[in-house]
Amino acid sequence: MESDEAIVMRLERELLEPATRANVMRVGALLTDDFFEVGATGQSFGKAEVLSWLPSESGKSFTVSAMRAATLSDGVMLVTYAAEKAHEGNVTRSLRSSVWVKNPGGWQMRYRQGTTAA
Repeated sequence: MESDEAIVMRLERELLEPATRANVMRVGALLTDDFFEVGATGQSFGKAEVLSWLPSESGKSFTVSAMRAATLSDGVMLVTYAAEKAHEGNVTRSLRSSVWVKNPGGWQMRYRQGTTAA
């Protein structure tokens, strides 16, 4: 049986896959209705904004390293990792953290924050 830590790390990676990002239904299922993100630029947005622009993005790929998951409380997990995003020949690095909550339908991301890394 897959551990909660393994599940949320797998789902975190899935959200970085182009096929998932292009699928509004799948992304919608993986984010809580009150999802909130603070991006590496400092801009913040919610689920509605993500679902409006994420499926139309293209040409981005992500490489993940140093991913870890830790239990914060029963049904709440913190995932941290480093990401490299490649897009149109440019590579940007960020440190990311996200909070996942276990709902009756499964794990969903509640919060994510990115910080630009050198």
